[in-house]
Amino acid sequence: MDPITIGLAFTAAQSAVGYIKQAIALGKDVHSLSGQFSKFFESSDAIHRERIKVKAKGSRLGKTDAELGHEALQIAMHSDALRQAERELKDMILWTLGKPEMWEHMIKERTRLFRERAEAEQAEAERELAHKKKMADQFIFAMYFLAGCAVFFAMFMGGVAIYGQMEEKRIYEEKVAKRAALIRQQQRERDAKEKKEIDNYTKN
Repeated sequence: MDPITIGLAFTAAQSAVGYIKQAIALGKDVHSLSGQFSKFFESSDAIHRERIKVKAKGSRLGKTDAELGHEALQIAMHSDALRQAERELKDMILWTLGKPEMWEHMIKERTRLFRERAEAEQAEAERELAHKKKMADQFIFAMYFLAGCAVFFAMFMGGVAIYGQMEEKRIYEEKVAKRAALIRQQQRERDAKEKKEIDNYTKN
């Protein structure tokens, strides 16, 4: 929770406490205040949970030590103030109204809701972790695939280069062979011509 959200939650809890105290002082039926009690417990529990998170994390990225200290102090003060307000509400129900069973019932209901919320948050965290793991696995697979493609492409291009060199060598050797054959043919024709000239000269 950011500081603004924490401040809003604290204000909501205080507002609920003030309304409950005023309603009880005016003799209103406490059963009609279930919505205000729920509002108080929900807001205060959110701040209590945030206090635990701050202690567990120790520090947060992107914030200075002064900001972290101020935020931790603000959350701690809000949490302590709301716990004191909770004790006052408990005393009013137990001693002013004389209905301890009602407070016990509310605490049981609060515990149930708190447990359900914690289980839901845990399930959401596990889903988020599974999603991140899936995305990481897909990223790794994509990187391996790209690496494989790069290796295959390099091998293919290397093969093309080797084939090109071999083809150039073959063409060159063919040209050399043809030139050598042409030279031999020309040499044989010259030899035959010279022999013929010599034979004609001898006969004459």
